[in-house]
Amino acid sequence: MDDEQKKIELQKQYDAYRAIVKKQRDLKADGERIIDELESQGVTSETDVERLEGLGDLVHATLKKVGVTEERFKKIMGLKECNCNKRRQLLNRIFPFVGQRAT
Repeated sequence: MDDEQKKIELQKQYDAYRAIVKKQRDLKADGERIIDELESQGVTSETDVERLEGLGDLVHATLKKVGVTEERFKKIMGLKECNCNKRRQLLNRIFPFVGQRAT
């Protein structure tokens, strides 16, 4: 490989690395925006999770805080039933919170 080819290969590697770094920066910014929005809606790291059985309840509460309700979801998707509660219960059974066991 001559010097010109090495330069081209190194430039490609550098460009690929910069793209990865940019993507990571964008993901971090998106994450921070989501956290800010959740906090503005009252969901914080101090939110009482004692009343939540598992992941299903957490997903439900979080979506509800940002305005995604079962009724709104059904209307947007044109569904009569979305089985949201079944999925919620399933997630609670599969991913229970501390002190609870999956059944």
